[in-house]
Amino acid sequence: MTTTTLLLITADPSQPLAWHAYRYAKAFMQHTQEADTVSPAKLSIFFYADAANTANALRWQSADRADLTQLWSQFSAAYQQRLPVCVSTALTRGVTDEDNAARHRLQTNNLAAGFELVGLGELAEQMALATKVIRF
Repeated sequence: MTTTTLLLITADPSQPLAWHAYRYAKAFMQHTQEADTVSPAKLSIFFYADAANTANALRWQSADRADLTQLWSQFSAAYQQRLPVCVSTALTRGVTDEDNAARHRLQTNNLAAGFELVGLGELAEQMALATKVIRF
């Protein structure tokens, strides 16, 4: 039986919990790749509330600190992992994709690579399928 873990990330990227979520996801995927099991564990991720700021491609980070947005984008590419973000909380925080920028007459989009804006219905689906939910 396949188990699915949902990471519900709500912490702003400047908070330690946001970094814990990233490290947990990375360790989970590395362990899953190394494990030799018939039905591997799956990971779902959902960014909600202040965590929507993580998807902002315009977030600046000083050179002496790692860029969490960039790390998540690299994670998405490396593991072909979706990074869904609640569209309402993202728009409220000034994060938008091309479609929503056009719909709401915003000048440009700033959604970082690997992230996608989705409705809360997606979170409900992920929660229904998850065997474990971990909130950061």
